[in-house]
Amino acid sequence: MTESNSIRKLIKILFNQCKTLVVDQGLFYFINLIALHSIIMLSIILISEWINNNINIFDLSVPMILLRISLFGLFLGVWIGYFKILLNYIDKQNFSLFNIFKNYHLLPKIFILKLISYLTMLPLALFVVYKFPYDINVYGLNIQLFITDLGNSFAATYTDEISWEIYSSYLGFFDLIIFMFLSALPIWYSLRFWCAELLIIDRGLNIKDSLITSYALTHNLIQLIILGCILIFINLLFTILGYLFFIIGLTFSYISIFLYYRYLKTSILNHTVNR
Repeated sequence: MTESNSIRKLIKILFNQCKTLVVDQGLFYFINLIALHSIIMLSIILISEWINNNINIFDLSVPMILLRISLFGLFLGVWIGYFKILLNYIDKQNFSLFNIFKNYHLLPKIFILKLISYLTMLPLALFVVYKFPYDINVYGLNIQLFITDLGNSFAATYTDEISWEIYSSYLGFFDLIIFMFLSALPIWYSLRFWCAELLIIDRGLNIKDSLITSYALTHNLIQLIILGCILIFINLLFTILGYLFFIIGLTFSYISIFLYYRYLKTSILNHTVNR
């Protein structure tokens, strides 16, 4: 009952803060955020689509690997800039489009955090590849295509009783236990250290301090999970209504998550002072 009241209180606080931001900063500022968000997403999608259609970017060669890393850094730097703009919006600072390109100095820190998150998924990835061999000649470095094909194969065999029995005999109960156990590490990392990147973007912390601080902030996992489920539901609902509503919902979700991050910072500081 106490946890339920706490979550309702949190949702009310975040909703009132969002409403206050839109009123104080003006609707035009919020529209600029939505428009910029849409431009970034469409640009990345169009650039990625053009490259995939004209360049074999997943080829296992040094030039293609360097190109992929460069593109990843370029897109990641743009998102860092956009997140900085959102944090400035929460701080009621003026909108500045140039901030989108002013935060590439944070890229190495964010890149290392991304690498750590990928490393937490490595045992799970190795187990999947062990059970379902990865054909380097077919997929190259296109891991996403491998996962998509694997998912499609499972979906197809689910409707085919004979194929499903073959897969079921190949994947035993013990394999499922291992899969869930290995999945726990990246899930735990995501829940406890999701604030680390924001702490670097917002406060410029080093990697070690951002991880330690994030761990201290994210002790209430139930609160985070429920908030995440609510935002996912809102985004799914807005997606049905069309692209414009999807972008509005996604921008609103980012602002809500960033407000929650600030709420956690304030709560931990108040708790420290009271002690």
